[in-house]
Amino acid sequence: MERVERENGCFHTFCPIASVAWLHRKIKDSFFLIVGTHTCAHFIQTALDVMVYAHSRFGFAVLEESDLVSASPTEELGKVVQQVVDEWHPKVIFVLSTCSVDILKMDLEVSCKDLSTRFGFPVLPASTSGIDRSFTQGEDAVLHALLPFVPKEAPAVEPVEEKKPRWFSFGKESEKEKAEPARNLVLIGAVTDSTIQQLQWELKQLGLPKVDVFPDGDIRKMPVINEQTVVVPLQPYLNDTLATIRRERRAKVLSTVFPIGPDGTARFLEAICLEFGLDTSRIKEKEAQAWRDLEPQLQILRGKKIMFLGDNLLELPLARFLTSCDVQVVEAGTPYIHSKDLQQELELLKERDVRIVESPDFTKQLQRMQEYKPDLVVAGLGICNPLEAMGFTTAWSIEFTFAQIHGFVNAIDLIKLFTKPLLKRQALMEHGWAEAGWLE
Repeated sequence: MERVERENGCFHTFCPIASVAWLHRKIKDSFFLIVGTHTCAHFIQTALDVMVYAHSRFGFAVLEESDLVSASPTEELGKVVQQVVDEWHPKVIFVLSTCSVDILKMDLEVSCKDLSTRFGFPVLPASTSGIDRSFTQGEDAVLHALLPFVPKEAPAVEPVEEKKPRWFSFGKESEKEKAEPARNLVLIGAVTDSTIQQLQWELKQLGLPKVDVFPDGDIRKMPVINEQTVVVPLQPYLNDTLATIRRERRAKVLSTVFPIGPDGTARFLEAICLEFGLDTSRIKEKEAQAWRDLEPQLQILRGKKIMFLGDNLLELPLARFLTSCDVQVVEAGTPYIHSKDLQQELELLKERDVRIVESPDFTKQLQRMQEYKPDLVVAGLGICNPLEAMGFTTAWSIEFTFAQIHGFVNAIDLIKLFTKPLLKRQALMEHGWAEAGWLE
């Protein structure tokens, strides 16, 4: 890993509790209860204001001074859960902890077990503290909490038997043998239903008619994961969930690149086909067609210099995609790298001589920006406006989290997230904003 540098800087990232923005829509009949301070509640209302007023399936249990001396949060938390049950009638409640809960050493796991027994449905704790987690790792915590509800065995059915004819049976009954248990494929990641349907369709065309997904929208219909399962992650930040699946379920976690961009999607599908012994010849044709569809956008990106400051852990797959677009990625900063799950992405970036910085120091990055003079900087929301004031063109990293960027079909939406800020700056310069002193 000689191309990976580590600077031990602070995370400049959204809080993991913001992951409720997409998770509450993915898991039906669920409710996400965030336990934190008024500051946490204000953050959610500010960041997700439209969803809050839309009466979405998440809410807040605000910590008060009395909670500091309380022996157990169970009773107070139980009152809030009762209000949620009366209004929403959920089948599962996720209790998301914050930094304040960690600092106060509140044991929400015991409280959640007691409340699950009291209310008769799962009340699941998920650690989404921003102390040691980045923005998107909130999804990892929620999926990890769901793993106990993933069955190890399929519902009992009559055993399938294979009849093998014997050439010299002399009138005896044909020999019966039990068929080998079939392997199943499970894609892991809380992406949109339309993205899942596209990937399932692609795999069906390649010869895999049944592809399961975790998480399923219904907690009662989670896919089987056991030693016969091949698990393929869709997102690069599900490390805890994948580690538990390896350890407790003995499933095979397929190491491949992520289906982001035409190049990543093609390698992703090829790896699955090779694992299941399927023909891969049609994939190259699909990839070539996807690149042809992107040509107008590629003309804008070619030769540009782009820098990632590090926010949502999607930086390495995005950097790999950009290098395939003939973009010079001068630096790919990312909060955290799990080398086992990102092995293929790291190898490709090393081959393409991309500088990778884990846990970057923002002050040093500012100095390097002056040296690189990138055409585009991908950064968190809180950093973009100051960088724009310094004369840099920026893209919000949060947009890549919420947008549909997986698969061949969504490649056009992915590439436009990079070209849109470049076109905006070009339009501003054409209208004289540079002469007015607004742009450097």
